Amino acid sequence: MLKKLFGKREVPVVELASHGLKFEVPRGKTLLEAAQDAGIGFPCDCKVGTCGTCRFKLLDGKLSELNSAAVCLSGEDFRDGWRLGCQSIPVTSLRIHLAGLVSEVGPPPSLFEGKVASVTPLSHDIVELRLQLNRPLTFIPGQYADLRIDGIDGARSYSFAEAPEQGSTDRPCFHVRRVPGGAFTTWLFEGDRVGFALTLRGPLGQFRLRQADGPIVCVAGGSGLAPIKCMLEKALLDQCVRPVTLLYGGREQRDLYCRHAIAELAASWPAPFDYIPVLSTEDAQSDWTGQRGLVADKLLGLPELAQSQIYLCGPPPMVDAAESIALRAGVPSDAVFADRFFDRSKPGAISSGTGTA
Repeated sequence: MLKKLFGKREVPVVELASHGLKFEVPRGKTLLEAAQDAGIGFPCDCKVGTCGTCRFKLLDGKLSELNSAAVCLSGEDFRDGWRLGCQSIPVTSLRIHLAGLVSEVGPPPSLFEGKVASVTPLSHDIVELRLQLNRPLTFIPGQYADLRIDGIDGARSYSFAEAPEQGSTDRPCFHVRRVPGGAFTTWLFEGDRVGFALTLRGPLGQFRLRQADGPIVCVAGGSGLAPIKCMLEKALLDQCVRPVTLLYGGREQRDLYCRHAIAELAASWPAPFDYIPVLSTEDAQSDWTGQRGLVADKLLGLPELAQSQIYLCGPPPMVDAAESIALRAGVPSDAVFADRFFDRSKPGAISSGTGTA
């Protein structure tokens, strides 16, 4: 009798009714995590319940939610059965509708053991975090990984910041911006963390440089420079000859970082490469002679914008503004690629994605 009452829990199975695919969801996994583990190209961006990229329609079955008040779903959406893959944990087997799948990018995610190899300041609030892993990791520049530290709840997601010359590396690095009040970044910034153990799950995400012939235009803010730098480094290794414009937005001069690395990249690039830093709140009496204002607005002055591919990475308000400007300027929607960096400390951010704290 006890065996019948407390027998092994049946693993829920999710059926993608629109694609004829099925996958299991182990205990403790979200629907999105299980889909990614199964190699299914479930669309995702933030993984914190804010962007809405992983939304699906529940057709049959029951689930529980990590956050039932996701800001990207309206009350009407919720009543119509729309849910978020990153916030949904199946209670029973499910049938769902998903508008479209994305092509799998790179190798499937895997779990790596590692330790902190070094922490190097890059600016007043950004450090380079380099890890030593137990085995080499292969990723496509633009992707990210989930990092976990014992004693800190939840994963923190960071984009790879350096392209490996040999295709894989056991010493990946990330750019980590300090988030006031953030548990992980407070831990990282306020002590010597070299040698501390952690786990890495990756690679994850679909952000990457696409093949084309036209100009490449990148707009980055904060630590959003990391995947942009990584993608351009790999493109240089691949002998890319497309012209590049890199717009980087900061508040003040002290926010600018990796300037030497970008200068070296520009000097080595076999085609025109323009790096344009833009400061939004720099003192009017300072010695700054570069551009001022909002970095997204600088898109409008670029030549051949409508013929370019646009890559956006950083704070959501900046990315949203740049995306809107690019589309209004005639850039096709399928030529605009975005990676929004969400902050776990903000309301509604309850786990991580390219989300940090």
